[in-house]
Amino acid sequence: MKQQRSTYFDSLILLAVLVVALWPLVFGIAVMKWDAMDLYLPWKYFITDMLSQNQLPLWNPFINGGFSQMGDPGTWYPVSWGVAALFGGYSMGSLHFEYLLHLYLGGLGFYFLLKQFGLARVALLSCATGYMLSGVMIGNAQHLGWVVSAAWLPWVVMYFLRVQQTPSFRSGLQLALVLFLQLSGGYPGMFIVTIYILLGFFIVESVRQIRAKNYAHYQKQWLFFGISSVIFLLMSSVVLIAAFDMAPLITRGTGLNERADVWNTLEGSFSPEALISFIYPLATTKNDQAFWGVDFSMTNAYFGVLLLLTILALLFRKDAPKNVKIFFGIGILFLLISMGQSLPVRTWTTYLPFMDLFRFPSLFRLFALFFFLFSAGFSLHYLSQSLQARKLFTRQLLFAIICFVISNLFLFSGVEQYKFLQIFTIGWLHFINVAQINELIFLQTGVLILLMGLFLLMRKFKLFGDTAFGWKKAFLLVFIMEIVSFTWMNQYATVLYDRSLNDASVGMDTLPEGFPIPSSTLPLTTFNDADQSQHFDQLWKNLSIYFKRPTYDGISPYTYRNMARAIETGEFDKLIQYPVYFFAERLDKNNHIDTTTIDTLSAQKFWVETFSPNELILHTELPDARKFIYLQNYHPSWTAKVNGKSFPVVKVSETFMAVDLPKGKSTLEFSFEPKNVIRASFVSISMWAGVILYLFLTLLFFKRGRTTCYF
Repeated sequence: MKQQRSTYFDSLILLAVLVVALWPLVFGIAVMKWDAMDLYLPWKYFITDMLSQNQLPLWNPFINGGFSQMGDPGTWYPVSWGVAALFGGYSMGSLHFEYLLHLYLGGLGFYFLLKQFGLARVALLSCATGYMLSGVMIGNAQHLGWVVSAAWLPWVVMYFLRVQQTPSFRSGLQLALVLFLQLSGGYPGMFIVTIYILLGFFIVESVRQIRAKNYAHYQKQWLFFGISSVIFLLMSSVVLIAAFDMAPLITRGTGLNERADVWNTLEGSFSPEALISFIYPLATTKNDQAFWGVDFSMTNAYFGVLLLLTILALLFRKDAPKNVKIFFGIGILFLLISMGQSLPVRTWTTYLPFMDLFRFPSLFRLFALFFFLFSAGFSLHYLSQSLQARKLFTRQLLFAIICFVISNLFLFSGVEQYKFLQIFTIGWLHFINVAQINELIFLQTGVLILLMGLFLLMRKFKLFGDTAFGWKKAFLLVFIMEIVSFTWMNQYATVLYDRSLNDASVGMDTLPEGFPIPSSTLPLTTFNDADQSQHFDQLWKNLSIYFKRPTYDGISPYTYRNMARAIETGEFDKLIQYPVYFFAERLDKNNHIDTTTIDTLSAQKFWVETFSPNELILHTELPDARKFIYLQNYHPSWTAKVNGKSFPVVKVSETFMAVDLPKGKSTLEFSFEPKNVIRASFVSISMWAGVILYLFLTLLFFKRGRTTCYF
């Protein structure tokens, strides 16, 4: 019971740290920026709006001439569905809550993962906080898929180790569930790397079990890993089937090495210059690509200067725990992989299956930080138990302070001192805009000197006593002060816009309900982000999703091959000058629409009965046979029925669709029916819902004091 109260209290500490560190986001004083608003928000708005109308989010007609939304893994992420249900729809506030929720889940997961190793509370809380507010979580806040992957990573490793150590049906289900959540909500590249990490743990443990001739336990592991794998595949069936359905249709569907000119695996590498972010994350607030060599969202590798110093204090000691050195070494390996353009290690990894399917080597820094924090956890645990090691750490802090003082003395002549006064006279946001990297380093070095000095003063005057417990309290307090202050300094660079949630949400409360029937007279070019942005204060991209108007415009990581060809040939730009649907008499020899035969009075010859992203039903009355043109990207799962009979859907002008209609009255039904995906969606939803229900019921059952579980 005491241990449960301690865990509950620690979880509240983590929550309090998160609230204090990102209070402008928590209280709606600021809003998230860049891709979070321009890509994730509109997509999640569309997905959850479709679900609220009892439709599966299969086809999205509102960006780039339409694309199979079902192929994006995040479409099937249950947490986003739950957040939308909680808020009564997906909004900016929902997005903020989901981001903060995943930061908290990441910290909580890391806490419980380290707790399995029996580490001291100071190690659990410090490393969990370091993970929750690490450089990936703050520097890549706009890339919500990265944050989701990072949030579930410690849970995946924790349940995997549980199946290894104490195999059971329940732990196997837990592993399958968190793997599914990471796959469906996160970035696919991070999921692939996670699987390789689990494979490494499995191989090491298998060798140990075989050497110990513990074959019974080894067979039990295989059994429950097998059960977990089957459950995971069933839960993930819709994600996998939809993704493989879309892969041959998009430009990114093959190995990146085959398209090194466009989707090079080394694009977005962690640069050697960015190594200073381990100590100076504030330097990464300056988007100086001439210095970093990469966008600054790929440069932040911070996890805590004090935690880094705990590792260095023990790394070269013979009596230090082996885990400190092992996990630090693994972290170094991932750090080397992240430096793809400077070192060949990332290129070597592309020879492994699926490792050539994603860009941004900088994402590997997540796994470097993960293992560095593992190393720091064991270091802190050892320091909390060894008086001699704590004395060594104190000497190391003194040495670090001296080095930082000397560093600032060298920097002093090269900084413009008047800019620091502007922090108080004009404001912090102005300062980070005008300050250069050397001035940011100078300021943060001063903060580090003050914090380390504060820790040493606490110990000298025995503020929390002279025991190991007092040392741990002082360390935790100063470390929380460090990471919270550094998060404050960085948040307006990579997380937030200085605009309130209420102001930024202007225009979101007047959006249409249902699915308005698209205009049959206005050309597609009428609806674009540039013209529609005037309705919003903060949103700029993928705006037709909110207005529910088919358009050629939008940003997306998925580009259809057919659409790319149509753009190259000029067919795409030529045809978007027409409405989303119209009649034409014939095609030319290249199967392109003959624009001279387009019926300019098409709108008078049909009326639309039903329109939704997955369906179009209309009635026509034609004086002679015509071709009905639907300016949506062709997909093999589009079907057409004319008067109840199936008619072929033909790809025209490289990427659009056409159906031959007879003379006279007709009823045309366009439907997007990817049958395998629809079937898989029911399997997937029923599986993850059933697993969650099972885990919840068994948890209640055990909490009531039963000794046997019959579920």
